[in-house]
Parts: sequence; structure tokens; C-alpha cells
Amino acid sequence: MITEFQAQTLREKIHFSTNLTVGMPLADSDVKPLSLLVSAEYQLHPRFLAGLGSGISKYDHLMLPVFATFHWQVSKPHRFTPFLGCNIGHAFVPKKHVSGGFCLTPSVGLSYTFNDRQRLSLSIGYELQESVSLVTYESSMYLSQYVEDISNHALTASIGFTF
Repeated sequence: MITEFQAQTLREKIHFSTNLTVGMPLADSDVKPLSLLVSAEYQLHPRFLAGLGSGISKYDHLMLPVFATFHWQVSKPHRFTPFLGCNIGHAFVPKKHVSGGFCLTPSVGLSYTFNDRQRLSLSIGYELQESVSLVTYESSMYLSQYVEDISNHALTASIGFTF
């Protein structure tokens, strides 16, 4: 009976989330990011969750981010609960001559609780996505190559579902 209780407690502490994020570029970037991310989180404290996630992002190139995720509820859980969130990690690019880089997405939002296990969340935030690309110019007279460091910055809006 103790084993069943411990297993049930562990199951109650693990949450899965999926988020759809769109962005508006800042500064000199003209790339509008779009991401679909999934994560598994463990409840370390009644108001703090930490976990790992992955997904797919679209910038200049298709990217596959892998990240640590943190989620802190600002107040005790209610039907509507404000929260702070952050994803930090690395995005991989499955394309020749392009490599991904550091990614960071802090956000602030509000979650709506349906029941003990299901929440809908809306958030706004900032996204930094870095990458490196080998750029080649070639003509009949010359060949030129250089490495371009790309740093995309965007304001983001996200909708998510946790279960």
C-alpha cells in the first residue's frame, strides 16, 4: 500500500505541457518566430515546477530546441493564477552549413485551472535565439565565404495547455 501511495504522489507531481508561440521581431531582425513546444515538468514545490522540453521552431531555418523549463506561480493556485516562466537551452538546426545556438525565453502570464490536472495558460515574453550560418557567394570570377552570427530577438505571445 505504501508503494501505491508513493507512485500516485509521483504521478501527481509530474505535468506535461504543450505551447504554441508566435513572435514579433525586435530591432533589425525581420524573422517572425513560430514555435510548438512540449515539456515534462516535475513539481518541486506547490508553486514551482522544473523540467525538460523540446519542440520545433521556425526562424530563417527550421530549428529543434532542447531546453530546461521553469515555472513559478506568483500566488497560491486559484482559478486564475499569475505565473513567471523561463525556457533556457540550445536549438539545433538540421541543415548543412547552419548551426543552432543558445535560446532563452522568459515570460509572464496567467493560467486558468479547469481541475487539479488541467490548465490553460496565456503569456507574453521575450525570446532570444542565436545561430551561426556559413554564407557563400559564388560567381564565375570568385568565391567568397564568411560566417554570420545571427541573434534574433522577439516579443512573444503564447498559449499553452498543461495536463
